[in-house]
Amino acid sequence: MVNAARPLAAGLLAVGLLALPPAVVAARGGEGHVPVFLATCGFCLFLAGLLRFTTQDTPMRLTRAGGVGLVAGLWLLLPLAATPAVAIVSGLPPLAAWLEAVSAFTTTGATALKQGPASLYVWLALLQWTGGLLTIVAAVAVLAPAGLGGLPDRTPRGGTTLDVVDLTAVLREIAPAYVGATLLAVIVLLVSGESPYVAFTLATAVVSAGAHLPPEAQLALTLDESPKWLLLPFLLWSATSVRWHRALLTRRINAAPEQTESLVILGWWAVLGIVLGAILYRSADVPTLDAIRDGLFSAASLISTSGIGPREGTYMSLPLGLVILVVLLGGGALSVAGGLKMLRLRAILLNTRGGLMRLVYPHLVQPAAYEGVGSVMLGIWAGAASLALVFGICVIALSPGLPGLDAALAAAAAVVTNTGPVYDAGGAGWPPLSSLPVGSVLVAGLGMVAGRLEMIGLLVVIHLALWRT
Repeated sequence: MVNAARPLAAGLLAVGLLALPPAVVAARGGEGHVPVFLATCGFCLFLAGLLRFTTQDTPMRLTRAGGVGLVAGLWLLLPLAATPAVAIVSGLPPLAAWLEAVSAFTTTGATALKQGPASLYVWLALLQWTGGLLTIVAAVAVLAPAGLGGLPDRTPRGGTTLDVVDLTAVLREIAPAYVGATLLAVIVLLVSGESPYVAFTLATAVVSAGAHLPPEAQLALTLDESPKWLLLPFLLWSATSVRWHRALLTRRINAAPEQTESLVILGWWAVLGIVLGAILYRSADVPTLDAIRDGLFSAASLISTSGIGPREGTYMSLPLGLVILVVLLGGGALSVAGGLKMLRLRAILLNTRGGLMRLVYPHLVQPAAYEGVGSVMLGIWAGAASLALVFGICVIALSPGLPGLDAALAAAAAVVTNTGPVYDAGGAGWPPLSSLPVGSVLVAGLGMVAGRLEMIGLLVVIHLALWRT
C-alpha cells in the first residue's frame, strides 16, 4: 500500500492541476462554476500532499503484481476525485456523474450529456486526454513487463526481475510525442478555421482515442469536410504502437518490432474504409466522395476505438454486427486503442496455422512464429479468453433496462473496448448507460476499467485480493 502512495499522489496532483483550465474557462464565460473547479483543485492537491509527505522517507519498491494493483487503483480512484465537479456542473445524479467521469478517464466516451457549459467539456476533454496518456504508460511500464495478455515487453530487463519499469522514465519517454501530437492536431485544426474550443476538444479526443465532444465539435465534423481529412492521421496514430511511433521519429523504422503489426493495421483500415464507404453509399444515399471520406474516417475511428462518427446517424447506417466485430478487434498493442489487438489476432492465426501444419506434416520444421513462444502464447490465449469472459458478463449485467439483445451486445462492446459511441450512436431510443439499474451502472464502470487493464489485469487484481484474504 505504501508503495502505491506516491504514484497515487502524482495522479491526484495531475487531476488537481487539470481542474484549473476549466476554472479559467468558467470565469471567462461567466458560468458561475469557478468555485467548483477550484475546490476540486484544492481537495486533490491536499490529498496529494498528504500522501506524498507521509511516505517521503519510505523506500518504494513496487513489484509487477503490485504495479497491476496500482494501475487498477488509479483507474478506479482518480475518476472519483473528478466526480463531484461533473455532478455539480452537469446536474447529473452522483452515480451517473461517476460513470461519466469513468467514461471520460478511460476514454470510453459513453455519455448521458446532450449539452453543457464549455467548462464541463474542457474538464472532460482533459480527463480523457490524461487517461489516454495513462493507458500507454501503464501498458509499457506495468502490463507488458508483467506479461499480461501476451503484450510485447520491449524493456531491456524484461523477464529478469519482479520489479516494474520505472514509471517516471516511461512517462518521460512517451509524454513528449503524446503532447506533440496533441499540439500538432490543435494547430492543424486552428489553421483550418476551427475555433480554439472546437480545436482543443477534437484534438484531445482523437489523440487519446476518446469521444467526449461538445455539440459544437460534432457539428463541425458534420458540416465541414476538412476536419475529417485532417484528423485521419491522428486517429491512425492512436491506433498504432507508441514504439513504432518512436521508430518513425528516430528514422529506425525497419528495426521496429511493431512494424508488421502497424502495416497490417494500415492495410486493414484501407480495406475496411472502402467497405464502409460502399455501405454508406448504398444505404445512406451519400455522394461517392463523401461516402469514401466518411467510410475511411469511420474505419479509423472504430479501429482506434475512439468511435467518433463523421456525422450524426452514421453508425445506424452500418451493420451493427460488423461495427461490434471491428471494435472488439481494436488496434495495435501498446497504443491507446482497446479491444483484442491485432497482435493477438495475428499470433492466434499463426499458432493455429502451425498446429494444422503439424497435424498434416508431423515432422515439418516450422518457423517459431507459427508455433508461438510458450508463456507468451499462453498469455495471448488468456487475454482473448478474458475479453470473451468480460464481454459475456457485461452482456448479461447490462441487459436489464435495455430494449433488446442488440442493445445489450452494443453496450457490452462499447464498455469493454472503451468505444462509447458504438452504443450511444448505434441505436435510436436506447437509454443512456447511466440510466440503467445501479448494478448495471457499476458493472459498466468496472467494464470500462477492465478494458484499460487488458481485461485480464482486472481479473488478476480480483484474484490477488481474494487469495490474500
